[in-house]
Amino acid sequence: MSHDDVKLVEAARAGQSEAFDRLVERYQRQAVAVAGRLLHNLDDALEVAQEGFIRAYQALEQLNDPQRFGSWLMRIVANQALNYRRSHRRDPKVSLERSWMSEDGSESGGPLSLLAGKEPSAPQQYAAQELAEAMQQAIEELPENLRDPLVLFTVEKLPQKEIAEMLNCSLQTVKWSVFEARRRLRIRLEKWL
Repeated sequence: MSHDDVKLVEAARAGQSEAFDRLVERYQRQAVAVAGRLLHNLDDALEVAQEGFIRAYQALEQLNDPQRFGSWLMRIVANQALNYRRSHRRDPKVSLERSWMSEDGSESGGPLSLLAGKEPSAPQQYAAQELAEAMQQAIEELPENLRDPLVLFTVEKLPQKEIAEMLNCSLQTVKWSVFEARRRLRIRLEKWL
C-alpha cells in the first residue's frame, strides 16, 4: 500500500484533490480508531480524525517520506486527540475490548484468543470477561503520563520514538512509562495471571 500512498501523496501535492480523498478513504477508519482509543468517545474521535486529515493536507509538503504517510497521519491524529483531551479535560477510558478487535471486527487478541480454535466454555468466557473488566479498570486508574504511552505503544503499535515526539518527552521517558505501566498492571492483576 505504501507504493500507492507515494503516488497519491505526489498527486495530492500536485493539486489533485481526489488523490487526497483516496488517502482519506484508505486511512479514515484507522484514524478514527486511534482517536477513539485515546478519547473513548465516537463523536469526539470523528471530530479529531477530521481535524487530523485537515492538518495533514495543510502540511503535506512537509512530509519527507511519502511512503510513511500512514504512520505520519496517525501521529498527527494522536497528537490532535491528546490536545483535544487536554483542552476538554476529560478522563479517557481505553476500551480493551475494542483494542482486541481487528479493523474487520474479529477478535485479534485478548483473553479468549488464548483458546485459539476452541469454543470457550461458559466458565472460561466468564473468567475472560472478568479479566477484561479488571484490566479495563486498572488501565483507567493509571495516571495519564503512564496510560497514554502504554495505549499508544501497546494498542496502537506506534514506535516509541514517535510516541516521544508526540508527547514531547524523551525516548527514555516513554520506555520507562510503558515499563512502569505494565509493572503496575501486573501487580494489580496478579490474581488473574
